Amino acid sequence: GGDTAANYFARTECVAGVQDARFQELMPDALHWLGVARIDRFVSMSNMKYDALVKAGIEIGERIPIPDGLIPPDASVEMEAKKAAGYYAPEGAPSADDLARTSGRPLEKY
Repeated sequence: GGDTAANYFARTECVAGVQDARFQELMPDALHWLGVARIDRFVSMSNMKYDALVKAGIEIGERIPIPDGLIPPDASVEMEAKKAAGYYAPEGAPSADDLARTSGRPLEKY
């Protein structure tokens, strides 16, 4: 495998035992407690956060992706894998070929 976007979640599961251990459904509770009923500009690409907020009745006005210039090159494997898994990407999810081509730095370059 190696460090490729195509294998990102398989590698995460090998290390952690699960693909994602976060429980996003609890996150809106704090926002409800603070009185938040609407988020005008949601700057997060996470589909799990978005779905949890909407399911809890919090309205999202506009979804804003993280600008490419703010994502370091070493994070490309993780970001492309997450876009393929459902992260918000206005340009659409990467193809299987794109995922296979997206890889991290070789070990000797660290």
